[in-house]
Amino acid sequence: MIAYHLNINNGDLFDGKYRVIEQIGGGSYGDVYKVANFQGEIYALKILRLWEIMSDLHEGLVKRFEQEYKVMKISSEYLVHSLDFGTVQGNPYILMEYCPKGDLSKFVSHDTSMIAQYANDILQGLYALHREGKVHRDLKPENVLLRQNGKAALTDFGVVGEMEKAKRMSEVGWWKHKPKQTFGTPLYMSPEIYYKNGGGITYLPTVDIWSFGVMMYEVLTAGSFPFGNIESVEDFPQYMERAKLGKWNREALAQASQGEFWLPIIARCLAPNQKERYQNTLDILQDLKPLIGSVESILATERQSRKLGISCLVISQGENLGKRYELRLLLEGRRRMLHVGREKDNDIVLPAVNNSYVSRYHFTMERSVDGLSWMIRDGQWQKSERCWVTSTNGTYLNALPVSSQGIKVFTGDIITVGEYKIKVE
Repeated sequence: MIAYHLNINNGDLFDGKYRVIEQIGGGSYGDVYKVANFQGEIYALKILRLWEIMSDLHEGLVKRFEQEYKVMKISSEYLVHSLDFGTVQGNPYILMEYCPKGDLSKFVSHDTSMIAQYANDILQGLYALHREGKVHRDLKPENVLLRQNGKAALTDFGVVGEMEKAKRMSEVGWWKHKPKQTFGTPLYMSPEIYYKNGGGITYLPTVDIWSFGVMMYEVLTAGSFPFGNIESVEDFPQYMERAKLGKWNREALAQASQGEFWLPIIARCLAPNQKERYQNTLDILQDLKPLIGSVESILATERQSRKLGISCLVISQGENLGKRYELRLLLEGRRRMLHVGREKDNDIVLPAVNNSYVSRYHFTMERSVDGLSWMIRDGQWQKSERCWVTSTNGTYLNALPVSSQGIKVFTGDIITVGEYKIKVE
């Protein structure tokens, strides 16, 4: 795959369809432009500068960029939506909604009167993602955009945020006067991701909940960070060490407007042990009810999806995005067990691409004798070893660890295996 250098200027007609008005954002690998179509309707256009990236990485990056486009199709008023996908001289782009009021970073060090409403919108956006088996992984004020009607919506669900994070973690040449810009995303990174606890990465909703806690702390305290403000590249390891130990500045938050109310909520978001954090955003919304009002309608929607009669597993994050596995078609004869892992002799194969931390034989789906329900069990029976062998990095159901004893599975459940998310239907 070959990508050619693009010079994009104000007034240019991009891909024969969109008139460039101005550049409104940019980073190490991607740029965002304000554009208009022939009817004068305004949009945002994000392009991946593939010409700056080694060619052997192009195919994988384009796939992940396409995945981001598909994620932005999720129906929720709290997510920025994608409208078009294309390629210009080998460089992919996404056309998406334009949010004219900027992003949440403009409220850092300024007015916090709307913070409860924005927190509600952010949590509802995360709920929509998590319900569909997605984890944002790059939540920060710059990725919370403000619509014309004043509501907040999440954006940047894909490859650019991940690439920016990797680059910033290794880049030390220009940190001296811009620590926030240099470190950006890592300041919101949970300790289990930074330290890769357990030997691998497992992206649970608690990753986003940690980032939400850091972000709310930053906004409420006028730009401070819970584990200290970074002045040089040498400060960052100490910042993450304090995060791992749970040593954060509670006094600064307590002194902020509404800080006393937020203190126990942010404390639970920033629990170093992810098992002690909020496990889902609905629980945070419940604790925010004194500020934001009722959340019963969301809870009712959540309950409606809970049925035992499952029929399908769908890849909702990871390689082969959107691939469906009809369980009845995978069973042969009187078999009641299906095996999932990275080896080709599994019934469902999850390729271990980009260090996705999938075990050779990761988990087992077992149908009940009456055929009416299913159970998920971590690991598989190994004939050669004559014993049950569990996975290396664990299997999770709705962010809770699955044991070899198993848990019943319902429609709407989300299975997590490394970087993979699998939705149960």
